[in-house]
Amino acid sequence: MSTNLKTAIVTGGCSGIGLGLVKHLLAKPNWKVVIADIRPEGYHAISSQLDAQRHIFVETDVTSWDQQAALFKKAYAWSGNNQIDFVAANAGTSERDHITAGPWDLDDEPPKPDLSSAEVNLTGVFYGVRLFVYYARKTNRDLKASSGTDAPHATFNPKLVITSSCAGLYPFPLAPLYNATKHGVLALTRAVSPLLATDNIAVNCICPAYVDTAMTPSGVTALWPPEYITPISTMLRAYDELTDERGRVDKSDGKSDGEDGVVKAGQSVECVVDRLFYRKPVDYADDSQKFLIEETFKPDGVWIRGMTQDMAKANGSK
Repeated sequence: MSTNLKTAIVTGGCSGIGLGLVKHLLAKPNWKVVIADIRPEGYHAISSQLDAQRHIFVETDVTSWDQQAALFKKAYAWSGNNQIDFVAANAGTSERDHITAGPWDLDDEPPKPDLSSAEVNLTGVFYGVRLFVYYARKTNRDLKASSGTDAPHATFNPKLVITSSCAGLYPFPLAPLYNATKHGVLALTRAVSPLLATDNIAVNCICPAYVDTAMTPSGVTALWPPEYITPISTMLRAYDELTDERGRVDKSDGKSDGEDGVVKAGQSVECVVDRLFYRKPVDYADDSQKFLIEETFKPDGVWIRGMTQDMAKANGSK
């Protein structure tokens, strides 16, 4: 197989948005895909639909550091050129236990909540981010060594897109833990993106609206206004915009408010029916809040300088 192909990892790749993305990438001649999913039976159901020469399946529980580490290690080796070009951190699950719902026996001890959905939706994404950054930096180091320059390599532009949700933008009382995890990965996207600019690593997220997948209850879908259901093609358009190496956005149909010609980093894209809305963080309340946050972006800002001084004092007192 040609080593000129780009390599992608798609977690949760056997159904829903993930499967749609896998097929979308394989429909292009320059991609091969590592499909990661916890359900091998899901893969067996769809494997015949995929180009056998340009994909592999790795059974992966994203809540396991060891399994995700093995996934990335295998993808790195399978790439043929020691490059993982794109990761879709897409695996997710619905809420298992509403944090305020009963019925509870109020004469017994309070029941411990099931937080397993947070392990999938949030912890699993944290693992994926760290692993992707590790391997991207490893590739960048080796490319710089082989080229004899410290400049970013022109052909390696690593991209990570995290699946958040419209529930990462709005209150979602039906599932508060799910709600919190999707806010969490959106915040993660915005927090790490500026830190990775010098590595030429772009991190973005998508925030899908109501999508008819295996995770959405069939009874709810039956009652949902059809015109309010978002097709998977809308998320695929978002993926294309967020991973395009020249930042191209098709403005001809007026369906995306993304900026054409600007490489996307730190963006959160709300995917609604057939529209893409690029959402920004809230405005600063005043100059003091602006100072508090913007100082965290500076390697020589007051946060870093102050904490460095505290660490030096602590180490000196030992």
